[in-house]
Amino acid sequence: MQFAFGEEQDLLRSTTRRFLERTQPLGALRPLLEAPEVFDRQVWRHGAELGWTSMLVPPEHEGGSVTDQGLVDLVVLGEELGRALNPGPFVPTNVVADALSTAGSEDQRRAHLAPLARGEAVAAWCVSGDGSVDPDECAVTARRGNDGYVLDGVARFVHGATVADLLLVLATTGDGPVHLLVPASAAGIDVRAQACLDLTRRFGEVRFTRVAVAPSGLVPADVNSVLDRAVDVATVLQAAEAVGAADRLFHDTVGYLGDRRQFGRTIASFQAIKHRLADLLVVLEGMRAATHYAALALCEGMEDAPAAVSAAGAFVGDGFAHLCGEAVQLHGGIGFTWEHDVHLFVRRAVTSQKLYGDPGWHRERLCAWAEAS
Repeated sequence: MQFAFGEEQDLLRSTTRRFLERTQPLGALRPLLEAPEVFDRQVWRHGAELGWTSMLVPPEHEGGSVTDQGLVDLVVLGEELGRALNPGPFVPTNVVADALSTAGSEDQRRAHLAPLARGEAVAAWCVSGDGSVDPDECAVTARRGNDGYVLDGVARFVHGATVADLLLVLATTGDGPVHLLVPASAAGIDVRAQACLDLTRRFGEVRFTRVAVAPSGLVPADVNSVLDRAVDVATVLQAAEAVGAADRLFHDTVGYLGDRRQFGRTIASFQAIKHRLADLLVVLEGMRAATHYAALALCEGMEDAPAAVSAAGAFVGDGFAHLCGEAVQLHGGIGFTWEHDVHLFVRRAVTSQKLYGDPGWHRERLCAWAEAS
């Protein structure tokens, strides 16, 4: 097991950072904040060449990672995408790719994995009617027929729904829940953009009205296993994005405090400010450690992987939001303005707290694991 990034992963990080600085820097998002869509398919396809969508895809389906720890490699990418508040559906596309790689049928893998790995297709994950990952909140029903399934219902707050080509849908049946793969272009699917606090990403409501799904669309693996794995992968990747965003905001804040002067001195020299920054650095490094260990534990199939993932989900979610709130205060009046980028990080942090299980949900999950152990 590796507890530090290797040369290949460091090269992956630096290459991705240079690419994002050149093609999609944070400043380039500003003109698009109020636009209907912020996703750029051309940038996404070029990003796929850097491995954004292929790390969890087997080599026989045009995937592959830079090391034998694909999820750890993805954490490197996630941190860099988070630094730029990248609008692409990095998390849901990789969640669906992983679900297909580990639980899909051979026909499903052959049909969908290569386009996802090449960046030619985008995937979204439809879980519940309220945006949570609680299967009891699933609001899509599937009626079994001679020719497959018929879907009715709605999934809300689906990241990437407005640009998705493929949907992984959790649906309830009379015999229990199922996972179904559905083309986003199928008749009876209506996708509507939803207003969201996070202006750098887009979420959608996916409504199903008598949508026919062929028997080949059924993901054959155990539903609960697929759902647990998907939640784990989504939690780790979102935590990686949060670490990258928090790291950038922290260092930008330190830089600002080193430039701003009061009473003839930079305010970074004030002891009270130093103490606050030290506390924030402890939070940031804790976020980083929790995320890296969760990725390693999940990648290696370690016994405590569920606990490590939920520990990261709880700590990183709260830590990112706390760091953003402190950054606003430390920037003073300018931190509250629309023109400054701090509010974009705050919006991302608060939104991420509600996705893929909020910190409270992850703490409950962690307690359940501890009791069962």
